[in-house]
Amino acid sequence: MGPSATQPPAPYGQPLYGQPQHPWTPPPQAPKPGIVPLRPLGVGELLDGALGLIRSNPRTVLGLAAAISAVSALVQTVGLWIGLSALGLTSLEATSSGDVVADLTGLLGTTVAQLVPAIIAGFLTVLASGLFIVLVAAAVLGRRLDGGQAWAELRPRLGPLVVLTLLLFLAGLVVIGGLLGVVLALVALLGGWAALPGVLLVLAGGVLVVYAYVRLALASPALVIEGIGPMAAVRRSWALVRGSWWRIAGILLLSAIITNLLATVVSVPITTIAMVATGFNESMLPTVLAAGIATLVSGIVTLPFSAAVTGLLYTDLRMRREALDIALVSAGVDPAGDPLAPYRRGR
Repeated sequence: MGPSATQPPAPYGQPLYGQPQHPWTPPPQAPKPGIVPLRPLGVGELLDGALGLIRSNPRTVLGLAAAISAVSALVQTVGLWIGLSALGLTSLEATSSGDVVADLTGLLGTTVAQLVPAIIAGFLTVLASGLFIVLVAAAVLGRRLDGGQAWAELRPRLGPLVVLTLLLFLAGLVVIGGLLGVVLALVALLGGWAALPGVLLVLAGGVLVVYAYVRLALASPALVIEGIGPMAAVRRSWALVRGSWWRIAGILLLSAIITNLLATVVSVPITTIAMVATGFNESMLPTVLAAGIATLVSGIVTLPFSAAVTGLLYTDLRMRREALDIALVSAGVDPAGDPLAPYRRGR
């Protein structure tokens, strides 16, 4: 009888005697020079990378966020106080003067006092978004830029970024204004019968606005990182998001929920203290100051987080669609060079 007849069977899962063994080895890990691995990202990795931007370079990120939030909070607080003063509402006991002309003048002064700070705050938000997009693009490659370096990269792109933001804002106003105009025309023509088509039209317009918002959400990082113009950035974002609308919409919604929760956690105790203080002296000053402090503190965290999520979404889609991860690894990192150059070479 041969050896094979007397050889006991091999235990389950082990190779037979004399057969070559091939031990399982895990797949190689994707390189991670910075805040995220250079491969398509999961949702958790993307959100953790947004927080990782703050952890990797806290001095620059939090410093820029604090400076921008402080200026924004200051102008908005001053504008709010001027507006309340123009209406004579700086205390809980204040009432209308009864003079129609004086009330209308105060209302006009309030509008101007709110409009100018809103424009300044909007510009500062655009500035913060651009700076943090530069920082997150560099942080993906493991580079830590200071405020001066981030500004040097953004400065030639700031004008086009402002133009892009204005274009998107005006486009939204045109769509909303057009919808309202059509609804008012239906009401004038049909009277009460216009309620149903008016509601359906508003719902359809809302869906259209949300759809376009998600498709254009990556226009800002495309403009800043690739150095393209506003209209090219619009087309670039529209193309990148194609086929990934639901995923991008879900991540943006999750990011908005997180930022709102962070802002609420910060603002609630500050507002509560202000309400107590207002109850003691009946002046609106504590409430106004509390609003400014809440804007300052919440902006320090929410501004970099929101911009980082958008920048990482852009990077993730390019890694999925254009093998940007391979291009970035091949390009390497030049500590003395342009931190955004590898993204442009990989396009």
